Amino acid sequence: MPLNQHLFLGVEIGGTKLQLGLGDRDGSLIALKRGEVRVDQGASGIRDRIGELADELFNDHKITSLDLAAIGVGFGGPVDVAEGRVIASHQIEGWTNYPLAVWFRERFGVDRVAIQNDADTAALAESVRGCGIGRSPVVYVTIGSGVGGGLVVDGSIYRGNGLWALEIGHLLIDDPDRPGVKLELEQIASGWSIGRSAREIVRGSLNSNADIGMLYELSSRQVEDIDARLVARAASSGDPISLAVLDRARRAFAAALADVVLLVAPERIILGGGVSLIGEDLWFEPIRNELDRLLPASFRRRFDVVPASLGENVVVVGALESAKRTLDQEERMF
Repeated sequence: MPLNQHLFLGVEIGGTKLQLGLGDRDGSLIALKRGEVRVDQGASGIRDRIGELADELFNDHKITSLDLAAIGVGFGGPVDVAEGRVIASHQIEGWTNYPLAVWFRERFGVDRVAIQNDADTAALAESVRGCGIGRSPVVYVTIGSGVGGGLVVDGSIYRGNGLWALEIGHLLIDDPDRPGVKLELEQIASGWSIGRSAREIVRGSLNSNADIGMLYELSSRQVEDIDARLVARAASSGDPISLAVLDRARRAFAAALADVVLLVAPERIILGGGVSLIGEDLWFEPIRNELDRLLPASFRRRFDVVPASLGENVVVVGALESAKRTLDQEERMF
């Protein structure tokens, strides 16, 4: 590696969030630049914004792309890791079958580019630089607008047949409130679905003159403004509607995690994303208790369930680790 190539660039491309971070030779984050995703500008607008943020980041630290040894990217959607290609985006138009690694190589003049799904990237970060250090296997699940996951075994992402694994959000789960009805976990336990369920209950209560609890007032009587954050806030004050909505989401989520435990036998389960910020009393402890109820005795307490530790930077940290590993692999070949 030429002496001037001593930095790494980590990039998070999400449905709403864009982050670029500089890392040093150890892969540690040393500088961060954040931007917003403009959905209406599509994939090309996001790529333009990545270029702008990178220029700002480089100017701030008086470097150029010639100082970069490698680039890592965590993308919010399915990707083909081997080809460095985006398969699709569920939020942004223009990403289908897009050769993202090629774009980064051409835009920055850097040959070593690693493209991964953002949940896998976050799983790697928590496993090797967060609260999963020294544990294996590590299961990471992020619960935000959707539900995604990653499995890390002995410090490496497990991808099954080569694309992805642990797509827990797409597991079919029995709806806890409707026996015999199966839904994808995302349709019950994601932040979006928690907000939707609460809105439906409040609307029904308004139409039937039943008790509407406190959500209606917290939303300034704008039912469409009720989201998972408001549900968590109301639940913490004992609102029965919010507590019921969270209970449904927790039971479904615990059922999915129980399947993962039986199949993978992880040493640690790490929960991240916005919904996990609901906290210990209303999220983590009830999920642990439900897992104890669902699992055979021989599986109980052989793993733990903990909150993620790297916060909003988790995907960037994982992207930097991926970038570093492309260089490490190359150096081991010589």
